[in-house]
Amino acid sequence: MAIHYNIIDEHTPALNYFDTLMALTAEVQQRQAAPYLYPPDAAFFKRTLDTSYVKVFALDGDKVVGFAVLAYLQQWPDYVSHLAYDCQSSAVVYFTLVHPDYRGQGINKQMTKLRIDAATTAGKKYLFSTVHPDNKPSMKTLTGFGMTVLEQRTMFEEQMLRNLMFMAVGDL
Repeated sequence: MAIHYNIIDEHTPALNYFDTLMALTAEVQQRQAAPYLYPPDAAFFKRTLDTSYVKVFALDGDKVVGFAVLAYLQQWPDYVSHLAYDCQSSAVVYFTLVHPDYRGQGINKQMTKLRIDAATTAGKKYLFSTVHPDNKPSMKTLTGFGMTVLEQRTMFEEQMLRNLMFMAVGDL
């Protein structure tokens, strides 16, 4: 069956996907298929499935095989607050998860494209993302769309090594 994508805007909740995403995350963790994943908890999914985020789902029939988020910024997260870009004109390509059995099929690439398209449509000028430097598939996808590494440092409470990626959307 062909993969299709469901994009849910930042004004529409998608809490009906909660159980499916918890199961997808458990499968990925059990198979140790995402060694660089900051393990999301139930509160993370409830927050991202509510409003304020663009939610992208990759579906094989009714089965969720991928999930990704685009966050429109209202205030700077700590890891980008030192940069001189307009917060209201920025968005973060945020959190991507693909089922291990569906890797290598371009799902991450398509979900990234859909998030970039959503940011462009919303009038955002700047996109950011963070990715572990050893996460070669994600690095390849992001750089393939024109994102570049601004810096590498430890981030977040967990002190995870991350590349801070950037792209001016007008450059597309």
